[in-house]
Amino acid sequence: MSNVDRRTLLYLFGIASVSPLLPAQTASGKVVVAKPGESRFPFSSAQQAKLTPCKLTGEDSGGACTAFELSAMPQTGPYLHVHHREDEWYYVLSGQFLFKASGETHHLPAGASIWLPRDIPHVWANTSATEAKLILVCQPGGFEKFFEEMGNAMENVDGASAQNRMKEVMAKYGMELLGPPLFKPLRPGH
Repeated sequence: MSNVDRRTLLYLFGIASVSPLLPAQTASGKVVVAKPGESRFPFSSAQQAKLTPCKLTGEDSGGACTAFELSAMPQTGPYLHVHHREDEWYYVLSGQFLFKASGETHHLPAGASIWLPRDIPHVWANTSATEAKLILVCQPGGFEKFFEEMGNAMENVDGASAQNRMKEVMAKYGMELLGPPLFKPLRPGH
């Protein structure tokens, strides 16, 4: 082990202990606007851009967060899963959603929100009779890359092959697939 003087060591510990308290710095220092129907992230699939338009990218926010407008058809939602990297905040724009997290069930109408810290297994579904929408904010930023890769990975696969591929992509992004969706998968064939 190299010989580090006490002053240098204390300085490093001091910086490390306060750096999480410092505000995030934006990459460009510019105002970012996303128009209706626009995705700030250039998804390679038009379907992915329509279903999960990214309203604020990790690059836009200097890595602080990413924001999406999610569309969910009736009686659909993601598989039961857990994030080990991101905290999530959901805001219901339209419809009714059922969230299950930490052994609790939450029925959220339009205007309601829920905070889901990392490492808490959760699942949700649109319980409305029509398509419904959520705002999703992930902290830290960069989660748009997960949606891009998952959308591409799920093309032309179904059944056990789709679940194995989903598990691989989720693991790459610090997530685990833990169980089935509440009703039907969010995207057909998944």
